[in-house]
Amino acid sequence: MRITVSEEVSDRSKMIRSTVITVIFTAVFLILALTLWAWESLPEVETSPIDILNDINPFIAGLVEALVMLGIFIFLSVTVINLRMFLSEVRAGWVEVILVFIVVVAMALAMFGSAVGGVAAIFCLGFVVYLYLLQE
Repeated sequence: MRITVSEEVSDRSKMIRSTVITVIFTAVFLILALTLWAWESLPEVETSPIDILNDINPFIAGLVEALVMLGIFIFLSVTVINLRMFLSEVRAGWVEVILVFIVVVAMALAMFGSAVGGVAAIFCLGFVVYLYLLQE
């Protein structure tokens, strides 16, 4: 089968579109995580959504924070995989995924503490297992 230039351009434009979408979702989840962190850590804020969630159930706020960190991990790892494929035309390896995992878990630990960091690490490892199972 012969590949024409138009098919190659279409594939590259899909890759660019996918990368732009994942960068936007990564930024949205990062802004949401920073907002949750600010609401939790600033004493000047008298009533925040985090306080309301803690009044309902003290575990809900931590779960929401861990899920936001999972969203960052998912979209950031897909962005890294897409960028590696786009720039070098080589599939990203596990090194890139593990580096993104370390960065996101370190962010969760620094921003929200060890409990949320641990839960985020478990959730992110679940996604890594999903990626591994997709590979087979």
